Amino acid sequence: MATDVTRTSYDPARRYTGVVVQQGRISLDAEANEQAAITADERLREANDVIGPAGTPDDGYALSAGPGFDLTVGPGTMYVGGTRVHLDAPVRYGAQSEWLDADGDPRFTPVPQDAPDREQVLLELAEFAVSPTEDAMLREPGLGGVDGAARLRIVQRVRRLPTESGHCATALAGAVQAWAEEGLVFDPDTMRLESAGRLRVGFSGAATAPDPCDPGTAGGYLGAENQTIRVQVSGVDPGTGTFDLLWGWDNASFLYRVSADHADPPTLTLGRSPVDTHHQPRPGQAVQVLRAAASLTASDGEAEGWAAALTGASAVLTAPYDPDTRRVPLPAPLPAGYLDPDRTPQLYLRVWEGLVHGITPGDPVVLPGTGVEVRLTVPAGLPVHLGDSWSFAVRPATPDGVLPGRLLRAPQPPDGPRLWACPLAVIDWPGGSFQLLEDCRRHFPALTALTSVQGCCTVTVTPAQARGGGLQRIVDEAARNRPAEGRRSRVTVCLRPGRYELDQPLVLTRKHSSLHLEGCGEGVVLTAARDAVERFGQGMIILVGAEDVRISGIGFGLPLVPPDEQGPDAWSGVSRSIGVRPVHTQGITVHRCAFTFPTAPTDRSLFGAAVFAGSMCGDLVVTDTVFDRRGRVEGHARHEIPEPPPARQGLVGVLVSPSLPRDGADVPALLTDVLLRDNLFRGLSGAIALTAVRSGVQRIENNRAHACHGGIFIVSLPPSDLERERARSGRASAVDVLIAALQYPLPDQFTDPGPAHRPELPPSLMIRSNRVDCVPAPDDEAQSSGPALLILEQRSPDTDRPWPRAALVHDNHLTARLRYPVAVLEDVHDISVTVTGNVVSNLHPRSGERRSLRVDGNRSSTVVSGNVLVGKAELPGGPFPWPLDLWLPLNSVES
Repeated sequence: MATDVTRTSYDPARRYTGVVVQQGRISLDAEANEQAAITADERLREANDVIGPAGTPDDGYALSAGPGFDLTVGPGTMYVGGTRVHLDAPVRYGAQSEWLDADGDPRFTPVPQDAPDREQVLLELAEFAVSPTEDAMLREPGLGGVDGAARLRIVQRVRRLPTESGHCATALAGAVQAWAEEGLVFDPDTMRLESAGRLRVGFSGAATAPDPCDPGTAGGYLGAENQTIRVQVSGVDPGTGTFDLLWGWDNASFLYRVSADHADPPTLTLGRSPVDTHHQPRPGQAVQVLRAAASLTASDGEAEGWAAALTGASAVLTAPYDPDTRRVPLPAPLPAGYLDPDRTPQLYLRVWEGLVHGITPGDPVVLPGTGVEVRLTVPAGLPVHLGDSWSFAVRPATPDGVLPGRLLRAPQPPDGPRLWACPLAVIDWPGGSFQLLEDCRRHFPALTALTSVQGCCTVTVTPAQARGGGLQRIVDEAARNRPAEGRRSRVTVCLRPGRYELDQPLVLTRKHSSLHLEGCGEGVVLTAARDAVERFGQGMIILVGAEDVRISGIGFGLPLVPPDEQGPDAWSGVSRSIGVRPVHTQGITVHRCAFTFPTAPTDRSLFGAAVFAGSMCGDLVVTDTVFDRRGRVEGHARHEIPEPPPARQGLVGVLVSPSLPRDGADVPALLTDVLLRDNLFRGLSGAIALTAVRSGVQRIENNRAHACHGGIFIVSLPPSDLERERARSGRASAVDVLIAALQYPLPDQFTDPGPAHRPELPPSLMIRSNRVDCVPAPDDEAQSSGPALLILEQRSPDTDRPWPRAALVHDNHLTARLRYPVAVLEDVHDISVTVTGNVVSNLHPRSGERRSLRVDGNRSSTVVSGNVLVGKAELPGGPFPWPLDLWLPLNSVES
């Protein structure tokens, strides 16, 4: 670091933990700087131990497509080798505020004009020292603008490298080779990019024996001042392997803001006069012109300074400095980018002492007039790294020594710049479209986000381990290795954040019972591999015969499975999109997940269900889950879809249905004890559809259906009656999905469990505190939505002993736009029905055709009161004599 320091005393090998200030002693800058270095180094080591080599807690630095073939790097946090960096807002690769000099940097890949080949995207960090010359806010105007301490800053840059691999591990090997060609060695444990160069300091003059007639000379430092000498590799010739070396007094800390005229070569004007005549630039002295490298931006977004580049254009002055005009002519032209204010908002001049050209690694380099020589070496086959620098102190009192002393004993690595790197992603551009092949970021949750369950993982899985059927193998092994005496004990498989591209569905059977599949932190996404989509016709996770399975904290990017032309005729030409497929299961829980349906062309037929249950299904719980077709779950830019899919496409959040006949018999759906609570459904054909023989308690509570065509459908009719119901006005859209589900085949893993048994518990249905807003499909010429609530029951098959059934519809807000009732309870004569405290609104533009609520029930067991109804209502008579024989007066009705 080119800062005006007396020496560098910190040596991590000594394992000091702090600096103790003593009374009556002088304060040294080296001691304060050593304390800062001890603290910083300990912080890096601790973060690296706790977090690991690299990771993001908030999905930071996610990649998405930018304009053209540019990239956008998302905001957030990243830890790299213990160093924390963050972005407050998205950053375009081609316009990085911390890579202002990118156009002249051979390491920068310009944004291509045509679709590039496969690429690896990396984040590289460098530590810069920023002086008051670069950041004017560090000067104190009250003291005449004197400068004080410098600052350290991490400069972050995103880099693109070509790769032939589609995976992070093999692509990283290519990046390691590219760094090696720059003279850098990558350490994956610390993410450090370490220079291969080593420097040793010696003395050029040997001591002579005493002679009474001739004064002897003592080998060593020849100067009369206490000094800090800095040397830097300022140029490298890849063809010959030689390099150029700058060296200077005062740690080469004298830096000036300059402006250049348009002469060729240019003359530079210093922004401030040197501190004294001794420090004025002079002929024969080496200088280095530096471009602005990174913006120093204030909290309000205004750039108040620029960090100078670490290297630049070097030259030896041939003309004197004019102190009156503060001008000094350069001996050679500058590259065009230096003189373009749009590309270089500020130029700097660093004053050195000498410049040596064409040095072969291993050759001694004498620093004229100092008595000191240096020797830089690199391992065979590796080049010298541009920008490497070393600082060492020399003292007249000890001319045969340098500080730190280890530089005299053995070659030492450079003091700077300190560099880190980590991979972000492997991407491709098939057909000119951005494609994320693999997310290389490692995600981790905050400590406060870890629950007791997350802290008890039986096994932890990463996206790399799950690849190629690995997730199925890991889950199978975890279930198989469960202790024999604890076969019912829960196995928790924790998925680390990242994108999991499955090449086959995850199948869970009875042997996987008592399993918890948990996304550990934000950003766990399951998707289907592009070349294996056709395998997911039965869903991404198939559960057959499993019991007590919990799926939580996982995002599902549902696949668009092409039509199966070899399957049933009813599915010819129909694409499919299914998430979780429980069949003949007990105790399945889906919690805090997110299901995102694909967007298919409007002329394509599509059937989709995020959770699609069949056969016996007991204790089904779906809570705090989002079902939508908005944007992408990978974290890329989202786009709103505030409308349901076209009429040819049926997408439902939660669907329970009988299934295709097997061996001439239907496989009925038996639904026992259901809880659907606190879920969000957006832009679907329907939110919830249950076509099953029910027992126990079915609770549908606190759900939100927004911009869906239909809402909640509860049907207890035999399959043969569904076609009849479809013909009834206003119910076609709701029943269509149920009819399609009826004809859907069961998974191959399913074996017929035998004849269905009559449910043992009387069914009780509670629909309360839901908000359902239904809107027309975009291609519906009549601009009519489906019903918000549709309950179709059947009479008890046993007229002598009817089932004691009950239904409560309470505190719901139901809105739709159609010529028929918004909420329908049909054929509920054998049920104790209570409909109370609801707001049911029909928004049809013709007020005369608005119908809000229809209840077809037994007057002796039906209560309809306290509702706010917008539209005509069809209600049964009340159980009391006139004038209380009607329920209508006990509700607020606006026709």
